[in-house]
Amino acid sequence: MEIEIRSTVGVVVFDRACGRYLILRRNPKRYKGWGLIKGGVKPDETVESACIRETKEEIGITLDASVLSNLSHQSAYFDNTKQKIVLVRWFIAPLSSAESLILEEDEWVAHRWATYDEALYELVWQTQQRVLRVAHQNFSEKD
Repeated sequence: MEIEIRSTVGVVVFDRACGRYLILRRNPKRYKGWGLIKGGVKPDETVESACIRETKEEIGITLDASVLSNLSHQSAYFDNTKQKIVLVRWFIAPLSSAESLILEEDEWVAHRWATYDEALYELVWQTQQRVLRVAHQNFSEKD
């Protein structure tokens, strides 16, 4: 039996001015807890285009491709519900916490701008906690 691999992207959104990360509360009808932007890569798009599309779909913001930074970090997990491996390529994007967000209601019910420690505590999935650590280290090294 061959297991399918689903290619996805994830975006860590960071407000450098206030040092906070955007975390999103999942719709409890689907999943519980807080998470980050993540979604599939369509066959006809680049990973950067998928990041822009997923950010627009999930929080209503159109990112400029020039602000996306590849974190050079990937995570993978087995999706029990769909019986496939999910491979996530992670990016980081700066965004002002003053921006108005429009959440995709099927996915998210709330959002907040959290400190690193708050976000690390609230994120449910270990793969997302790990990428937050990578993103935070990335910014700490640039300061």
